[in-house]
Amino acid sequence: MTIVEPAGELLDPCAEDLIQSLRAFGYDLPTALADLIDNSITAGARTVRILHCSDRGNTWVGILDDGRGMSENELRDAMRFARNPGSERTTEDLGRFGLGLKTASLSQVRRLTVLTRDQSGTLSVRTWDIDHVAEQRRWRVITELDEHAATIAEELGFTRQGTLVLWRKTDRLGHGQGLSRRINEAGRELSLLFHRFIERGKLNLYVGGRQLSPMDPYLRRHPATQDRGFEDLEHDGHRIRLNPIVLPHPSRLSRSEMTLTTGPGGMQDRQGFYVYRGDRLVVAGGWLGLPGMHKSQTTRLARLAVDVPPGADLAWEVDVRKSTVRPPSALEERIAEIARDLRARSERVFAYRGAPTSRSRTERELHTVWQQVRRLGVSEYVVNRDHPLVAAALSGPEGKAFEGVLHMIESTLPVDAISQELVSSTKLGNPAVKNDPDVEEVLATFRSMLAGLPRNPETRSVLMEALTRAEPFSKYPGLVQEVIESEEI
Repeated sequence: MTIVEPAGELLDPCAEDLIQSLRAFGYDLPTALADLIDNSITAGARTVRILHCSDRGNTWVGILDDGRGMSENELRDAMRFARNPGSERTTEDLGRFGLGLKTASLSQVRRLTVLTRDQSGTLSVRTWDIDHVAEQRRWRVITELDEHAATIAEELGFTRQGTLVLWRKTDRLGHGQGLSRRINEAGRELSLLFHRFIERGKLNLYVGGRQLSPMDPYLRRHPATQDRGFEDLEHDGHRIRLNPIVLPHPSRLSRSEMTLTTGPGGMQDRQGFYVYRGDRLVVAGGWLGLPGMHKSQTTRLARLAVDVPPGADLAWEVDVRKSTVRPPSALEERIAEIARDLRARSERVFAYRGAPTSRSRTERELHTVWQQVRRLGVSEYVVNRDHPLVAAALSGPEGKAFEGVLHMIESTLPVDAISQELVSSTKLGNPAVKNDPDVEEVLATFRSMLAGLPRNPETRSVLMEALTRAEPFSKYPGLVQEVIESEEI
């Protein structure tokens, strides 16, 4: 049988356009630097230094390691774009797609040079320059060491085995104080992403002349931290380890401890999953898109560490930047169950923090808004005129008008409809009443009511205290106290 080859033509990608597109993978500076540190760790490096020069006209960033280095052929392969993400790798290999070195670097700068020495001491060099590719219209890598790169390597003392990655033409990093600030800020994030390597003595990481200390996102040594232990899940021949942790209430943290648990978006932005791939943190917060889970004030103490081996990348949908993952569908139900329990525990920390313990029953009695009364043998519901907020409104200049509004609300309360709804819900086996309202809505309502209180300090203090003891605010004493404290700052 003769096989006829279908008609076709070669459509090689336009080198200039594609290399520009690769810059849009969504790297920020910390994730770009982290990709290069991954390569250093895979090469057996124990020390990685991130250095830079911010002088206009001589701006560069260097990532220098003491790893095994590469031979000429190894460097050629390393500078080639892409590799099979499904290929088998060792547990120490933190790479995946074979894109990180190139895409991470070129997302920040237009010129990437790699200088490397293997055990033989032979220097090998390759440079990707976006402008050179555009000019040549081909995937042409530069193989000669230019004078500027040689000068930088000499300044940094790069004379032994290892690798030096140079970033130049820093169009997206800028220069001067702006560049220095961004490098230093990235160092803080790197101390989190590689905290396990640093704290276990596997990596010495420097930014400039400063050695980074590990940033423990779980405050394990704090006596109020709730470590819920480990649970192992099996999937496709890989073991996934989960460790749910609840942080202490912010009121129990020192300033330095608060610094350890927060990021650019504060503690609330750091809640959720902490996914590790080969001990490297790739996701630091967020709820992985699980249904019904979002970041909120009351769940910001919940942190769930998840260890995923490098070989499970495809099942967990690890992206090119190694900063986004998605759990396999077979594990999602159990992982979501653990996450929901963890969120509930975080909410309970806030619900009970600041609950009154020493006040008398009269002082801590809750102010109910509605009261049940009997008139001519019939139960009716009226607004509690003794509630401090209601009483304050009735005693004001618009008291008579407010009383009329209260009568209108009381006379039109749909008691029959509510009763029928309760009966129907009970027959259908559904909850008779709605669970507690969304906490964020409760706090938003509390803030708006605070904004409407009189500015007179004495009157405001009395009414504010009444608000905290009124439903539904009384259910969240810790959170409403935080709102009050933030208003007073």
